[in-house]
Amino acid sequence: MPLHRFIPALIAGSMVTAVLLALIPSTASAIPVYARQTGEKCVACHVGGMYPLLTSFGRMFKLTGYTLGNRPNLNALEVQNDAPPISLMLQGARQYYTSTSNSINGAAPSSAMDIQVVSLFSGGKITDNVGAFIQWTGQKYGGTQTGTQWTSASGIDNTEFRYADRLLEQDSDLVYGAYINNRSTMSDVWNTTENWSNVFVGFFNGGSPQSPVTFLDSAATQHGMIGAGAYLFKDNTWYGELAVYKSVTHGPATFLLTAGTTGMPLVDPSPYVRLAYNKEFGPHNFELGVHGMVSYAHNGTVATAGVSDWAGTVNTYRDVALDGQYQYIQDPHYVAVHARFSHENASYAADQIGSLVSNPTNILNETYLDASYIYKTKYGAMLMYQSVTGSADALLNPMGPAGSPDWKAWTPQIFWAPWQNVRIGYQYIFYTQMGGTTGGNLSFGGASYSPHDFNTSMLYASFIY
Repeated sequence: MPLHRFIPALIAGSMVTAVLLALIPSTASAIPVYARQTGEKCVACHVGGMYPLLTSFGRMFKLTGYTLGNRPNLNALEVQNDAPPISLMLQGARQYYTSTSNSINGAAPSSAMDIQVVSLFSGGKITDNVGAFIQWTGQKYGGTQTGTQWTSASGIDNTEFRYADRLLEQDSDLVYGAYINNRSTMSDVWNTTENWSNVFVGFFNGGSPQSPVTFLDSAATQHGMIGAGAYLFKDNTWYGELAVYKSVTHGPATFLLTAGTTGMPLVDPSPYVRLAYNKEFGPHNFELGVHGMVSYAHNGTVATAGVSDWAGTVNTYRDVALDGQYQYIQDPHYVAVHARFSHENASYAADQIGSLVSNPTNILNETYLDASYIYKTKYGAMLMYQSVTGSADALLNPMGPAGSPDWKAWTPQIFWAPWQNVRIGYQYIFYTQMGGTTGGNLSFGGASYSPHDFNTSMLYASFIY
């Protein structure tokens, strides 16, 4: 992006942030509901104060059911003394596309800085053993467009209820609990799975690149199914978790589902497992784990015009991943590194072969790496790398010249937090491979493109109170 365009946009975003701060006192932390409950600043739970990266204290807060600290006196119908248990987050941004010809990268909304996302949070301590994380999100650009007008969307976002207890003795520490949530991998506390990794600062219009990922990491059913799980964390070292996820279409549990889940894959009971080894010494923290899920997803039928239906045949996605984290936390320096290698074996129903896929089975291998550095909880930089390799399938991956799913991308980001509840940043996703090619022979809309044509950048400002 040219410098003469970047500087005015950055100034405009900063001015919007300053106005918001003038209207609301800057005493909050992310998530402010929890900060007011515990009396801690955001840096206690988040690495360098940068959400969503959790510190050891932040992980324990989540594992103990969001119950650390004080709770409202419900008998007297009182709320917390300083504020009600509700938080607000705004994210405004401006995106820039390398190319928009032939509708590549979609029909971008106005290039002006705009408020794209508003989230409301609630939750925290309900009883001594029960707590919650509740998020509701509204998006100005909901993903559908008529002419130049975009349709907004809103609905429940990441939401989880936990029961937890802790048996703490002189030479033993056992945390155990159970949860119900609406997104697989939401239970993760090490930020190594898709849901809580550094890709959380997403593009409101990510364009149309050929960048397939595994079924588990794609969040294809996020907020469209319900999971129930249980976990143990022994001596702050050994972690084990087992859960089952299933789509629901009626009944009281549907309050956890986004209104727009129509069209998402309907999933039969699918097991999820997570094992991890955690080690802390001085300012260092290390984690090495494995997680995986076997997902049974229904296909569409003729009667539903291809929309997933309980009567449809079933595809099976077997995902397993190795993951790791390293943290160094010693003010004024904060470092976080995450890695994940995922392997998927997908088996397709017979009626899908020759229509939606060419092969009865396909393999995907996904690599994810990120590294963040934060100085004085104010200045930070992050570099993220993603790549996928897998089976060539001309029907499933039609953009590449040989049906290859292979792609690679780098995403650098810089950010500044002038106050603990404000972040201003700039990120750029740069594709070096797509559809198995690094050249200009990607087929899109009848024209040829190179992976670089799908590059996208974003200047953003987020505010949370």
